[in-house]
Amino acid sequence: MSPSVTSLPSAHDAELSLSVERAYREALVTDRLGTIWSLIAAKCFLAQWAIDQYAIPVRGLFFVWTLTLVMAVMASLYYLHAHRVKLYLLPTHFRVNTALLAGLVVALSFITYAHFALGLLAAPMAAALACVLLGSWSLARAALRRCWEPVLGALLWWGFAGTALRAPADQSMLWLGCGFLFGQALPGLSVASRTASRRV
Repeated sequence: MSPSVTSLPSAHDAELSLSVERAYREALVTDRLGTIWSLIAAKCFLAQWAIDQYAIPVRGLFFVWTLTLVMAVMASLYYLHAHRVKLYLLPTHFRVNTALLAGLVVALSFITYAHFALGLLAAPMAAALACVLLGSWSLARAALRRCWEPVLGALLWWGFAGTALRAPADQSMLWLGCGFLFGQALPGLSVASRTASRRV
């Protein structure tokens, strides 16, 4: 009995097409989320610097950081759900990208703890170390994604690290905010735009 003629792709081709489409969608969603979170971090650091610099009578910890981060987490979860992308806190396959990001978060947490809780790091040194680590993360991301924009972001991060190290302590938040804006958000926006155009 001859097989029936159909215009539908074979099961193997259909599964491959779905896997490629899912990979493109997940890459685009994570690139956009990374860019948005970089803008959120830039906004928080720059707003906190402005509050401290100009003595604005606003409680930055609550009105800038807490409210912003709570709303950002809720919006991110809704965005992931709307695009049918799951957020794996403990992924089954612990990939290189996840391992590097986890290491970055741990290292930044140690720097934050050493500065605020222990007082072992001055603000310029803490900001410079954070910029160096974030620049290294951008360079690793450029190698993993095979794109040049994060390389430019890494150079900007390292430039802000040198500036923060020589700048007064009250400008540390300023250089971190500039790093997230120019070294992270703008290169991330370019990568996300190219991923979207490639998908089309």
